[in-house]
Amino acid sequence: MKNMEVEPTSSNSRHGQRDWSNLPSPDVKNLPKIPNRDKILELMKDNKKRFLLELEFVELLASPLYLERLAKLKYFSDPRFIRYLEYLNYWRKPQYIKFISYPYCLYFLELLQKKEFRDKLIDPQYVALLHHQQYLHWRHHKHLRMRELEFERQKEVRKAGLCFPATRAHQIIQFKYWRY
Repeated sequence: MKNMEVEPTSSNSRHGQRDWSNLPSPDVKNLPKIPNRDKILELMKDNKKRFLLELEFVELLASPLYLERLAKLKYFSDPRFIRYLEYLNYWRKPQYIKFISYPYCLYFLELLQKKEFRDKLIDPQYVALLHHQQYLHWRHHKHLRMRELEFERQKEVRKAGLCFPATRAHQIIQFKYWRY
């Protein structure tokens, strides 16, 4: 939304405290009907609490088990909740993305925009597959990324006309590195 493009300014960045007073007031028309709605609306009037509530909810989307729970409670069949998920796409903007601790939540937020994905979340086997794939990504991403960076570095060296030393020590180091 246009009114969400305000970035909280740092009042005391050395201690991590921020001034949330310049954030716009919440747009509460599209919220789904939930228990204790009035209490939640009162909390959301305070911009800092609203920001933190939305941040926490967006980060919860990184958990396939939480998504399965939302599907079983039929949140994904409510058009107001779907509009709320569309509204949360503002977290992709650079001024907000820096607050995200679990980047997988943005990937799942993108997938939740598709009805096919939302429908599959009821299946426990599909959720288990998502959870396992997420685990494998977390486990191997660093090594795969390092391998990609090394490959890119070697390409740049070859373009520059330089060559690698073909010593046995270099081959052993390369073998240990590529093994993962």
